Amino acid sequence: MWPFGPTRLGYALGSGSARGLAHVGVLKALAAEGIEPDVVTGTSMGAIVGALYAAGHTPADLERIALGLDTKALFSLVDVTIRSGALLSGEKIEEFLRQYLPESFEELRLPFGCVSTDLATGERVVHTAGGLISAVRASASVPLVFMPVRTGEHVLVDGFLTDPVPVSLARTLGATVVVAVDVSGDGRVDVGGDAEGDRGFLKGFRTALKGESPHNHRGLSSRDVATAAVEVLERHVALPALKAADVVISPDVHEFAGYQYLAVTRLLELGERAGHDAAATIRKRARLV
Repeated sequence: MWPFGPTRLGYALGSGSARGLAHVGVLKALAAEGIEPDVVTGTSMGAIVGALYAAGHTPADLERIALGLDTKALFSLVDVTIRSGALLSGEKIEEFLRQYLPESFEELRLPFGCVSTDLATGERVVHTAGGLISAVRASASVPLVFMPVRTGEHVLVDGFLTDPVPVSLARTLGATVVVAVDVSGDGRVDVGGDAEGDRGFLKGFRTALKGESPHNHRGLSSRDVATAAVEVLERHVALPALKAADVVISPDVHEFAGYQYLAVTRLLELGERAGHDAAATIRKRARLV
């Protein structure tokens, strides 16, 4: 057993919504450096990217999928629900996942696990076997945005509430050295900002989607305050896991909001840069040199 036996390298890909697209850049850079994991875990967007990677999609495949997230593609995933409790049903997300993922964990190329949160109990839920599509969808079901995934007496939502960066799960699946990828937000607003911003809410939201407006210009609109509050929670819940990781990769994406999917090119670039910067440290910690 490590440190005297072979190293098993694990990646723990964190939550962060749009910021999680940086995971693709990290995976691309590490693969180019000749570093491949034995185990992958993820939460929320990290669960989506991690499951795709564990299914055998290459970083180049993932990059093509990510770069396809233009305005038309994003709107194709919008399925407004008339039921109370959320804006979107999440069924379109499930359809998207079915295009790229097998039905079960057992069909994956690599050991993989993801995390959701059960609102019926308030507890962390680990998914490592059985139905893959519903597990990944549950892990990425942001409360109030997507309807929870109901399974029996369980009401499953996004795992960022209980385990944003699933380092311990990677160890449970057999990893002896774990690389955590942190794409949390920094949770800041501009104290001098107004309630909606100078440009108006809708125009400002379109600009924000593209990642054209600096994060530190967030005002005190309901959108900005809610986004910042979620980021503060996510960042603090993740701290114990990040301390427990052997290596932490933290791409410089923390100033992006979780809804800035149209900033995909920049997010990929920042992830790729962070992956290359971390390669030497990973080799040393995983004894790959």
